[in-house]
Amino acid sequence: MNDSVVDKAKAYGHAHQIEIGHRLGFGWDGTVFATDRQSAIKVFQHERLFQRERDVYLRLQSQRVTKILEFKIPRLIGFDNDLWIVEMTIVSPPFVLDFAGAYLDQKPDYPPEVLANWMEEKAEQFGERWQKVQAIMWAFSKLGVFLADVKPGNIEFGELPEST
Repeated sequence: MNDSVVDKAKAYGHAHQIEIGHRLGFGWDGTVFATDRQSAIKVFQHERLFQRERDVYLRLQSQRVTKILEFKIPRLIGFDNDLWIVEMTIVSPPFVLDFAGAYLDQKPDYPPEVLANWMEEKAEQFGERWQKVQAIMWAFSKLGVFLADVKPGNIEFGELPEST
């Protein structure tokens, strides 16, 4: 784990008087840590991805959206533009999270063959649940949020039946 990520997390914790706990996850866009106030912080590696995720959370917050269909969405608690950190509530499945790859107010401009390959890959990843994932994506698009990073883990069904 990158020392600057830990340093940023500690700086955010100090500024907001919270303890930063264990790492919950990590990926190309950032690292997520638990806090002592039932929240999580995501420390981003890239400013553009931070801005995208922050802006999606601000859009959802302004629209008072905490669920899409039956899927919970973390609620924005705070953010830091200098440290590239977003703080959000922790949710349990079923949920949708990780908006660093999302686009606001415009669909990503993928060439048709790239989009076709992407759709095929996602249909394979989600199996019988792909139709539900498409419904989630459509519901987000009605808010001007276009999800581009849909994958198991970002959309978690939990105990929902296979046929949903």
